[in-house]
Amino acid sequence: MAHSRNDSLESMASTLSTLTSCSSDASVELYQEVLKPGIDAVTNGDTPLANLVSAAEGIINEIFAPDSRRTYKYTKDSEEISVELDKIMNAMLACADECGGECGKRYVASAIVTCSKEEDAVGALAALGTTWLTHLLFIFKTSRGHGNQPNKKPSGFATPTVDKTAIHLLEGVGNRKKSFHDDVMIRDGYTCVITGYQDSSHPNPVEDTARVRLVAAHILRRAIGEFDEDHNSKSFKSAVTTFDILVNFTRLPVKTLEELGDQLDNPSNGLILEKNAHEAFDSFNWCLRQTEEEHVYDLKIFNYEGILRKPESNRISFKDHSDDFSPHSTRKRNLPVDLPDPHLIAIHAAIAGILNMSGAGKFFDELLDKYTDEEGNVPAVRSWPELETLMVEGLVSASVTEALQSITAY
Repeated sequence: MAHSRNDSLESMASTLSTLTSCSSDASVELYQEVLKPGIDAVTNGDTPLANLVSAAEGIINEIFAPDSRRTYKYTKDSEEISVELDKIMNAMLACADECGGECGKRYVASAIVTCSKEEDAVGALAALGTTWLTHLLFIFKTSRGHGNQPNKKPSGFATPTVDKTAIHLLEGVGNRKKSFHDDVMIRDGYTCVITGYQDSSHPNPVEDTARVRLVAAHILRRAIGEFDEDHNSKSFKSAVTTFDILVNFTRLPVKTLEELGDQLDNPSNGLILEKNAHEAFDSFNWCLRQTEEEHVYDLKIFNYEGILRKPESNRISFKDHSDDFSPHSTRKRNLPVDLPDPHLIAIHAAIAGILNMSGAGKFFDELLDKYTDEEGNVPAVRSWPELETLMVEGLVSASVTEALQSITAY
């Protein structure tokens, strides 16, 4: 009996060891404690951007890509899924301009160059790629977060450092503004910006135009700003790392980061969409690319799933329609409603490009599908550490059941 129990417990330990190998803890620790100071030094140095980018591309393709450690793997039930970290790095270099300009691109290139100076350059590159995968890209793909009450303590930071970002995180996102849906709906004229379908509540519907229930979609999902209230938790510490990378990559101004809770439910972070188009937008199947004309965008489609109809010109323009309706409308607003923030749209577009170019989006979809519940819902996690906790709980449950069955059988 003791022999059977030991075999079962050893099997459980082996299974958990396999999980530990995909933990991001060591990578994040290396990023924060070893790489970050060097990244800041190179970023703030005087090396021309073109030289940094050229060096970074060479490091990725000549040093990292040929090594097997470029592949991030996850195995469950003998099924393996993977993503190539070198492709993520190349995609981030390619897309950084879109949302972070030259500063964002300089951050990415500097991080890669800094890794090459480590004794184990490939190990450092793997840690950097893993951190970007789990603490930047994943947060855009995870399903939702818990709301939390704002902390009234003032914060007075001016630069996006990890310690000062933590101060901001204590404020939380706060409660969803009830007016978000109404403000975005009237601003966009009760009309889906992609399909042209009108909302069923349209005060003056146009004949021969489909009327359905439309959704006020967030450009940057609310889960990005939601986290564990306990600032000693792994989830909170993960959020600190996420926001540090987010600010450096996207160049969100500090004021925006400090007031992120309010901005996520501001009309500038919203647009009206038909339900399928909304789900496709959240899945990064499509995005909007800025044109030279203000508030006019080109529609970029990566995957046509969820796109029932699109503009013939492939162009989408935003205008405040809040004055187009009768003053008697219950949704009439006296003040103009903010148009979608071009910077937020650019961040969504850059992340969409990275997820689709690198294969990281497919990797996350396959990974989350492995943890769907009986109704097909994906895990309700806010961060990678929460997903890892879910993985451990699942493995422990399965292994304990196996151990008990083995003991009973014996």
